[in-house]
Amino acid sequence: MIYTTDELLKSGETEYSIRRKIACGFLFKISNGFYTDKKEYVIDEEYISKRYPLAIFTGFSAFYMRDLTDGIPPFFYLATAQKTFPIRRNDVKQSYQSSAIVEIGATTIKWNGMDIRTYDLERLLIELIRLRKKYPSDLCFEVLNSFRDKKDELDFSIVQEYLSHFDGGANILLRIKEVIA
Repeated sequence: MIYTTDELLKSGETEYSIRRKIACGFLFKISNGFYTDKKEYVIDEEYISKRYPLAIFTGFSAFYMRDLTDGIPPFFYLATAQKTFPIRRNDVKQSYQSSAIVEIGATTIKWNGMDIRTYDLERLLIELIRLRKKYPSDLCFEVLNSFRDKKDELDFSIVQEYLSHFDGGANILLRIKEVIA
């Protein structure tokens, strides 16, 4: 489990008791302001979510979390608003989106017992079609087939509503109808 300094202080700890727990091996520091109770901690989606709360998992990461692909993403793919401070990590691929569209379809899901911010299926379908040239063709094909299998779960009125906010939304909608139908 990951804890922030604020969470530990609100739970009754003091800065002194936090330092003591670190010294005794009951708590381990991941980075400034972030701690864990596991000695061997690997940076994962939970840490990324807590460290960058405004970032949204998208692309390959979101496809994997939503069981649209079996491939494990080599990076954490995150979407943020355009004027957001850059995330300077080698394991993160950050994409900047207009603040008008970045939050469209954003939702929180439970994934491996963690609360993760990602997009709903309708927005992920739009992202797949909109940015298909950025993805390897085999990944596009696999995710597209998964969407075809889940087309009964998709609400196309929501897709249309989302697309009203995107440039070229009508063309994207035509493409979606071609590949999903």
